[in-house]
Amino acid sequence: MRKKYIVIAAIIWILLVLAGLYFYNKPHRSAASLDPDIRVEAVDLYGQFQINESIANKKFMDKIIEVKGKVADIQQSGNTTSIQLDGGSPGGGINCSLSGSVSNSSLPAKGALVAIKGRCSGFLMDVNLVDCVIEH
Repeated sequence: MRKKYIVIAAIIWILLVLAGLYFYNKPHRSAASLDPDIRVEAVDLYGQFQINESIANKKFMDKIIEVKGKVADIQQSGNTTSIQLDGGSPGGGINCSLSGSVSNSSLPAKGALVAIKGRCSGFLMDVNLVDCVIEH
């Protein structure tokens, strides 16, 4: 009887290890190759999070969003590039973290209107989009 439990435990352990390896090696799905779930203006997106964060989280969290707005700031640090879109409020906006390395020549100018697609990761003073690409 004890041998039977050891065999069952070993099979379960092997299945868990195989499942872990599968999820660890699963390829990353880039937002660049996915169609947006939602298209929205930057001011409207920021406003919805300002009005009711919990409802906005349910609507936007982990969704691919294409947001259009005016570039307020661009920050580059090492391999990381972030574009801040104007949210219509002096306290915050839409923070778009671009995926991969980006050349300065492909970045929009401050004040330019731009469409950026990315995955919404929540709200901390700004609405945060990660894995972003600039739509042309």
